Amino acid sequence: MKRIFSAVLAAVGAALLVLGIALPTYIVPKGKVLPLNLVSTTGTAPTPGNLLDSKALAAGKPVDGKDKLPECSGEVKRVSCFIWKGLDMQSQRFTVAQEPSDKKQVTMELGQTLYRNDKQEPDNLLSATVDRVTLDRKTQMPVPDPVSTVNITPPLSSGKGKEKTASTAPFARNGIQYQWPMGTDKKSYPYFDITSFTTKDIDFVGEEEQDGVKVYRFEQTVNPTELYPHIREALEADGELDKADEATLAPYRLKFAADVWGIQPTEEDKAKAAEAKAEEKKAQEADKPEGDEANKPEGEESEEAPKPEDNPEIELSRFYTVNRTIWVEPRTGVIVNGNEEIWQYYARNQEEADQIAQPENRQKELENPTRTAMYYPGKWNDESKQGQMKKAEDGFTKMETMGKTVPFILIPVGLILLIVGFVLARGSRKQAEYEREV
Repeated sequence: MKRIFSAVLAAVGAALLVLGIALPTYIVPKGKVLPLNLVSTTGTAPTPGNLLDSKALAAGKPVDGKDKLPECSGEVKRVSCFIWKGLDMQSQRFTVAQEPSDKKQVTMELGQTLYRNDKQEPDNLLSATVDRVTLDRKTQMPVPDPVSTVNITPPLSSGKGKEKTASTAPFARNGIQYQWPMGTDKKSYPYFDITSFTTKDIDFVGEEEQDGVKVYRFEQTVNPTELYPHIREALEADGELDKADEATLAPYRLKFAADVWGIQPTEEDKAKAAEAKAEEKKAQEADKPEGDEANKPEGEESEEAPKPEDNPEIELSRFYTVNRTIWVEPRTGVIVNGNEEIWQYYARNQEEADQIAQPENRQKELENPTRTAMYYPGKWNDESKQGQMKKAEDGFTKMETMGKTVPFILIPVGLILLIVGFVLARGSRKQAEYEREV
């Protein structure tokens, strides 16, 4: 009986010893994977920003406080008449794990909204996206397969009825976004920007503390980027543009008369307008019945109608720039804080967009917006920071417990049981030899 007991003690001791060694060296590193039950909600605090009110623009009704301005009280109202300044806005992101997910990968679905606080649902919605991305659970990086999709609700609703949602074709994502690797390094990482569908490095800039915990700070600036071509490319990758796609693209390029933009037309603008008018007139004359032109008094059109080149239509495209700061708990890769200073504005071309973005011009435009579609310097609220830090600490505590605390207990206990088992087995053998000699 003593021999059996000693063998059991030795076997249990050996098993505990092996498990205690395997936990920190193999099991815990192997277990550093994204969970399959990911759920989180983050949001920004109410923050004043600037916003082009497309509903007001479509209705020709200036926003509150601007209806008495000279440029807003006449028949022709400038675009600036429809831009709010200091309007409270907020954003929110809800994350949940979805299928397909398995032992190697997890699919994350993230719904993000930007809304204004002066209106009730659904009239407060400014933009919305639903982003689906599949991550490798071990590396926490997007899988290389073309499985990512983004659903986009037209930005800054035009007020023309219920907005339709456009969807991109599945694509391969080549940058991190919502999760850093477990064991984040002090280096730059490729970062995917969902607004512009572009990837650019986000740089490590230093260590800081949040709630007494060491975090890594990363920063990125996306220079002025024209949105229309990038979004169009994403939407038409699966074929021709449908009505939802066209509605989504419409706000990214706007065409108004020069006086509506408050723009002094260039000679090139005037020449293009004159050429377009000549082509239009030529087409109209080709469609007229014979003899109709002879009945029209000569010079009547030039006396009654203004020349189009005096106030040509000018199409501007929406450009986007952002200053992004993200704080990461490096052991778990969990994002614990984030700031994004987002600015979207209209310009003729890249050269003009870069000029507007120069510090002096940028400050003037933000103080007195005339081209701004949206400016929002959003910062995470305290609830989001605390919730994400708790998630990081819970994950780290679990790894610490399994990687250090449990082995600290198992290895000594295993050694003791192994030694006791060995001593008992040796004593049992001596007792058996003694009994045989007697």
